[in-house]
Amino acid sequence: MSCSSELSRSQEYLSFRSSVPLRKIVVDADGTKGWKVYDSSPKTIKCPLVCLPPVSGTADVFFKQVLGLAAKGYRIISAESPVYWNVKEWCDGFRKLLDYMELDKVHIFGASLGQNLESLTQPELASRLTMNCVNCYVQPQKMCHLPITIIDVFDEYALSNSVREEVYKCYPNAKLAHLKSGGNFPYLSRAAEVNLHLQIHLRQFEGTEYAASERRKS
Repeated sequence: MSCSSELSRSQEYLSFRSSVPLRKIVVDADGTKGWKVYDSSPKTIKCPLVCLPPVSGTADVFFKQVLGLAAKGYRIISAESPVYWNVKEWCDGFRKLLDYMELDKVHIFGASLGQNLESLTQPELASRLTMNCVNCYVQPQKMCHLPITIIDVFDEYALSNSVREEVYKCYPNAKLAHLKSGGNFPYLSRAAEVNLHLQIHLRQFEGTEYAASERRKS
């Protein structure tokens, strides 16, 4: 379990685990690559928000997003990958997962840091750390046409200022959403504010085929 022991005993987390089932979806031919998936709200929504946990996190780390946004009509999927050893393998596996779930396009919410290393097996952690360190990344120029929101915090966290500035430079057209505090895990510590910024980002797609909720513009 990626959440701290205190969080995992909270009523909110217990409600999440009792109301949103954990699925294991195998996407490779030999049956060894199983994605762990929490999927909320109507399956008729074909462009949901997909939450991808950080290096040492698991899919349940986004339980506050799943519960909070699903209650407002959004379809939220939190997906945890199996062991992959390079970025291409991961991307191929993610594409197969989307195909299996019959999703052509999705919105993605990802985080850069994780927690509770003991929640992962040695191969899982080793594979994630390997991909995190290899000299390979999504080329920003291939994403410049996509709407991007960067959620950042003003207080201290593990990433250096140089890394933060590099992210800003890579996505100069991104909208910036700043939180006064939040530390390394604002999606847990400042969940209401993070959820609000996610709603603001998704609002631009309402009434289109890319809507992540069933609400439509009048």
